[in-house]
Amino acid sequence: MSPEWKYKITLETFDWYEIQCWCEANIGEFDKDWYKLGIDPVEYVVDGRTRTTWYFKQKNDAVMFKLRWS
Repeated sequence: MSPEWKYKITLETFDWYEIQCWCEANIGEFDKDWYKLGIDPVEYVVDGRTRTTWYFKQKNDAVMFKLRWS
């Protein structure tokens, strides 16, 4: 990931689409203000986990996200 995406948060959840909609409404545009790496299908098949990794350029966006979704 490029150095401009300074803040990384990983969640384990099935509701990634709801979180994505929240990011669009509260933080801004995908790939401009925030970025998401999706679920690894192999990881899901092997142990049933659904982790998503979210990146933010601004600290305040990452903090707001963490407070809302953790």
